[in-house]
Amino acid sequence: MAEPIGVASGLLALANFAFQSSIALYQTVQSFQFHPKRVRDLEEELEALSGVLGSLTETVSATTDVDLSALDLPLQRCGNACKEFGQEITKCSSRSGGSRTSFRDWAKLRYMGDDIDGFRQLLAGYKSTIIIALTDASLRKSSVTAEGVKIYRDLIKTATDDLEAHLQSIDEKLETVFGHTVAESDLDATELRLIKEERMSTQKCLQICAQLSDHIDQIQLTPRPSGSSPGFMDPEDALPERLTTEGLQECKNSLALTAAKLEGYMKDLIDRLVTKSRTAMTSEEELADLTRLRDEWETARQCIGICSKADVHLKENISTIENYATGDAMQFMVSTDGKAIHGKNRGLGWRTRQVGGHLSDVSLQQLSRDMSSLRVEITGTEDPSSRSNTERPIETQMEASGHFEGRYGVGLKLTPPNSKGAIAK
Repeated sequence: MAEPIGVASGLLALANFAFQSSIALYQTVQSFQFHPKRVRDLEEELEALSGVLGSLTETVSATTDVDLSALDLPLQRCGNACKEFGQEITKCSSRSGGSRTSFRDWAKLRYMGDDIDGFRQLLAGYKSTIIIALTDASLRKSSVTAEGVKIYRDLIKTATDDLEAHLQSIDEKLETVFGHTVAESDLDATELRLIKEERMSTQKCLQICAQLSDHIDQIQLTPRPSGSSPGFMDPEDALPERLTTEGLQECKNSLALTAAKLEGYMKDLIDRLVTKSRTAMTSEEELADLTRLRDEWETARQCIGICSKADVHLKENISTIENYATGDAMQFMVSTDGKAIHGKNRGLGWRTRQVGGHLSDVSLQQLSRDMSSLRVEITGTEDPSSRSNTERPIETQMEASGHFEGRYGVGLKLTPPNSKGAIAK
């Protein structure tokens, strides 16, 4: 238990650091009187970020069985970014006379080459990543509504797109820095070119791993029902599917290990480029910017990884079922492994039976057999005329018995079992 508590205490310290830094920056911005729209947008983003960081702090303080250690680097960068941007505001205002009532140079503010709106988007990426990590941890312990699943899935997609765009921007800025600082000699230029080629090759390999992993996720094995009992899986029939599923999972695990090694190699290449660039830099400000870009590059990749894992967990922990049937049908929307169910049972016809919920595998198979037996018994004793009557279009039934249906709904014509005998007499 000591290790989880130690990890949680470290995470709590980082969460508190980011939380306090966001509040300090919010108060700094508010202390100025001139607030154009970009500044008001930044205030709103800071307020929302502080709320999310407050929730994270409460969650980490209340429990030690939730692993949120992946947020270490994003929280560190979030706190540093808020602190450093506050320092930039103070520095910029001092150059303008130091008056907080007349300061209007918001447009001159820069952080890692971006203006105030770019900084706001940077904070939005941290905020979305934290929300996704918290929701991912929550979904493993509780269920969620269909609407909640859709909102969460959309959030993951939007955050991933924004983070990938941000990562591309950081890559371009690093390329510019490396081009200015490393290409001073033919030897340096050759080494820079080789490292760039290695980066491109590594990035391509990472994309291949991600695409293959996504393709495995899309493969859906449909179990073959046993001919003796609809819905019942014979153990011999299930063996090929189980072996295939296990093999595909092993492929995914291997791809994950390969991707992790490639990420580590990519990080080493960036470190080599940063080290070479530092030797050619003389300005402390340039060195600080390079360090921020390097840290932000790694943080953006970490945030994308958090979103990717959350998406995988969403697919693994929620079963999506869409049933549609007509006529005499049985529909099952059941989870036998504790997963949340997201789907619909839609049945149209003269008789549709539906089952939904969480059942054990044994109970589900027994229920399927019982319902199948009942179906055979009812079908064997039922008068075909009653079935044809209910299978007519709804419009025709309404015309034939509009008064009755208006009061009681669509009826079912019954024939007494002894009616034929009575006529014979």
